[in-house]
Amino acid sequence: MGIVCELYRMSDSKIEELKKIESEVAEEFLDENFASIFGKYHKENDTVFSMDKGWDITRSLIKQKDDTKDKFLKILDSKYIESGKVKRVNELLCGISNDGIKEVCDRKLMAENQVYLAKRLENWNETNFWNYILPHLDTYKKAFKKASELNHGIVFHFN
Repeated sequence: MGIVCELYRMSDSKIEELKKIESEVAEEFLDENFASIFGKYHKENDTVFSMDKGWDITRSLIKQKDDTKDKFLKILDSKYIESGKVKRVNELLCGISNDGIKEVCDRKLMAENQVYLAKRLENWNETNFWNYILPHLDTYKKAFKKASELNHGIVFHFN
């Protein structure tokens, strides 16, 4: 198995509630209501955006492509991102192309920096590597676009 990542779209008020409760209780809420396909809020590509194990490589590449003075995209390391910050992430993601991601990719460096799964994918051929990674970039973009349009935040959840 391995660590997969899901992005959950939800209101800022719900995010604030989750931040105030014990982490185990918050995780249980997310598991029951978003992660479970029978969950009250589980709507694939609407409230739930699922990524396979290439999520961290993609996140690392997105952050490397960040040319803002404050390196704003480091916020992708947060568990909770409120709507105002989601809007800025969305704007920045809109400016990142597949070719732009490819320009900053150094698989050896990612492996050395212990980006999750980078060591295992370090020697994959170019076609297989990008066919695996680029759909994750699309998922990040879809999630943040949808959340931005609805003035919602994003919660990162790992399984």
